[in-house]
Amino acid sequence: MSDNVPQFLKGHRRFQTADYVKISSDSTPKIAEKSDETLACECHKSGGRNLIVCIDGTANQFGDMNTNVIELYNLILKGAKFNQKTWYNSGIGSYARPHWRSINYYAQIIYHKIDLAIAWDFERTVQGAYRWLSDNYEEGDCIFLFGFSRGAFQVRVLSAMIQKIGLIYKGNELQIPFAYELYADPKTDLVDTTQIGRIGQNVSKAERFKRAFSHPDVKVHFVGAWETVSSIGMASGKHSLPGTTEGMTHVCYFRHALALDERRVKFLPEYAWGGSHSAPTQAVEMKNVSPTTNIKTEVPPHTLEVWFAGTHSDIGGGNKQNVGLDRSRPPLRWMVSEAQAVGLRTSEFKRELSSDEQMDLQESLKGYWHLFELLPFRRLTFSRRLQEQGGKAVTYKPHLWGSRKIHSGQKIHSSFVLADRRSDYIPKARPPRDGQYGSDNDPDADKRFWEELRRDGLANTHGWLEIDLFEYARTVMARFVAGADVLTLLSQISEFENGPQAVYAAVFEIIKDENRIQYFERPMSESCKFKLVAHTMKLIPEHALLDIERVPLPEAQTFLVDFLHKGREDHKWVAQRFLRHYTDLCVLELKGHTRSVQSVSISRDGFRIVSGSRDKTIRIWDAIKGSSIGEAIKGHRAEINSVAFSADGRRVFSASNDGTIAMWDSRTGEEAALPLRGHTYWVQTIAVSADGTKIVSGSSDRTIRIWDAFTGEPVTPPLKAHTDGVLSVAISLDGTHIISGGADEVIYVWDAATGEPVLPPLKGHSSWVQAVAISSDGTKVASGSADGTVRRWNLGTGEQIGQPLRGHSDGIRSVAFSPDGSRIVSASWDRTIRIWDVETGKEAGAPLKGHTNSVLSVAISMDGRRIISGSMDGTIRVWDGELAFGRH
Repeated sequence: MSDNVPQFLKGHRRFQTADYVKISSDSTPKIAEKSDETLACECHKSGGRNLIVCIDGTANQFGDMNTNVIELYNLILKGAKFNQKTWYNSGIGSYARPHWRSINYYAQIIYHKIDLAIAWDFERTVQGAYRWLSDNYEEGDCIFLFGFSRGAFQVRVLSAMIQKIGLIYKGNELQIPFAYELYADPKTDLVDTTQIGRIGQNVSKAERFKRAFSHPDVKVHFVGAWETVSSIGMASGKHSLPGTTEGMTHVCYFRHALALDERRVKFLPEYAWGGSHSAPTQAVEMKNVSPTTNIKTEVPPHTLEVWFAGTHSDIGGGNKQNVGLDRSRPPLRWMVSEAQAVGLRTSEFKRELSSDEQMDLQESLKGYWHLFELLPFRRLTFSRRLQEQGGKAVTYKPHLWGSRKIHSGQKIHSSFVLADRRSDYIPKARPPRDGQYGSDNDPDADKRFWEELRRDGLANTHGWLEIDLFEYARTVMARFVAGADVLTLLSQISEFENGPQAVYAAVFEIIKDENRIQYFERPMSESCKFKLVAHTMKLIPEHALLDIERVPLPEAQTFLVDFLHKGREDHKWVAQRFLRHYTDLCVLELKGHTRSVQSVSISRDGFRIVSGSRDKTIRIWDAIKGSSIGEAIKGHRAEINSVAFSADGRRVFSASNDGTIAMWDSRTGEEAALPLRGHTYWVQTIAVSADGTKIVSGSSDRTIRIWDAFTGEPVTPPLKAHTDGVLSVAISLDGTHIISGGADEVIYVWDAATGEPVLPPLKGHSSWVQAVAISSDGTKVASGSADGTVRRWNLGTGEQIGQPLRGHSDGIRSVAFSPDGSRIVSASWDRTIRIWDVETGKEAGAPLKGHTNSVLSVAISMDGRRIISGSMDGTIRVWDGELAFGRH
């Protein structure tokens, strides 16, 4: 990198920790292949299973004022699909909420107050978390521990306990209380016991227990602490619990968020090294990653202790209403980013913070807390002087409203200099006195330090700041829009591990509200908008956007409205490409079902959508406004598997696990005729002929039936050939052919008039054929299977066309042809919708993402302008089909 690059970019510690970037001659970042995906700490493989323990602060629980621990727990991607298991403990103990007049109510209040004072639940919580880890741990698992306040101290104790006495094998839970006693007793570290099976070799009692009862070599991967306090609920004695204040060297990574403005004596912090002058090692391992560039990569540092503006509960959360779990202030975002960098899997934050949300302070030293400042508690001094120079580690002197002390090696978060806050704000914590800003006796030295830090900003000349990559990208992008020549910086940011996300988030914020950024004094010019969009596409390759929350299409369309309707052709082309590849193409999200949406269909005129759900209801929606039309239609006794409109849109047909096909008036929601009965098991699928005269149904009873849509009578005897349940049917536009796919892994082509197969079964899938569709010209069939592939077939010959279409990471649940037959749309259990070019078999554009669970059904409007999807997440989404199909 050139010498004028800020120090932040020259040595950013998270630069490509999982992969590295080679800079080619065309300056396009390329991810280099790695033979071993082991993380830098080498305690487990990337993508392995994570066990995550979250312990909240004293008197904290889920409610209206949620802490960062709860927000983090909400963000964690849970379950077998994401290979992560979680355990949460509230700081308030029982969630029971008896009536205020009952004795139990007052007993619970007293219990909580005593626990706050003497922490009699402290050991029980630690042992509970330890037991959960013991019950769930498997070799190779990665352990993450998070806590706030007392909970932060408890996860530090838990990590030290695992280091000292190991993690016992499942089934030995009765040994856990004894194991905790062994851990807490410093004498058990003494080497005075003969090792099992060996004569003349001595080990400690704790080590002997570890070798007898515990998994070998279990190490906690990550400990994330918000505001570890030294005396919440339990007096700080002469000896801390083992391993909690010795640098946390027994874990792979330790992250600690601290409050600049907390002053209460009962909330003094417990640094990684307790309260001493000793600082954690900040050195990191550096290595060249390419002989053609001096860009370096580095292993994340073991310990980071970072200060944030605010008091104890400002940093740990819980000071303000947070019902929606979306406040996501800098202390949480920083912790999540640090944990993500070393393997934690979380969902994206729901929104980006504006500059006025970077800091939000509430004074905590008020009321009865002032009394404690006058009492002679035994406390840490946090002296920066060596003991031989007269520095004392502990004292009984009253605290007298003293400020916290920042030690060398700790960092100050960049939100301090980026916040839109009055410039006279001076944090209460005292920075180190190294002579640069004045002596210990200089009353203005602290003020000069903070003012200089604010003036220096993100240049970070003295290295005090912990720079947030997203904040830095937002600042540089604002300068770019204002006309500064910072393209080189933006290019370098995009090369970082999370760089594309950071650059895109900055663009996202500008698009949402161009006037929010402080550099803007008037609306952006058209040329500036064009420059922003064009360079965004150059800086961020499309593949880098796969897991990024994208700009909603309506917002981007508003931002680019002039380009789209009256701009130059080259500008219009760039705008359309940006909309198609760099925005969220979902234009509506329909909510109302209480369980998974199994099937969706859209009327021929494109104005209404019908959906069927496992909640046993059918709903009809306005396809333009997204609003529900009328009440939910009820009548089936079991889950709805499939729905369809009649050709004229006046009726809706539904198939259910109750074995019937029902017909409904689409305007009133009333039954239009008696249910069709004949299948002897679940009716999995239905299709309606284009002329509206026939209904085709497929069932788990292995048969297909053809019904007269007006009389409800069977048109032919049941079609029988499948050896397992029929999962999908389709009928050609001219009504001459029926296609069926089944759990027997084959596809049949039937003569709709005679009910006889016209071709041998189409074979190729290796699992259930869950979806079939016919092109509008009647020449091709598309099929989707639980084997994860989409296949194309020649309807005339039954031959497979080309290779299977591969891209989904899980089974295919639904397929549909675009009206012109040039595209196939597929929906999958992997939560995505993909679009394929029928001729080439290649993907046409990026996957459509947004559903939070499996996508079970897709349908396309007759004009191709809308794609409809239904999901196991209970929602229906409407997507812009013209952009998705690349028709602009």
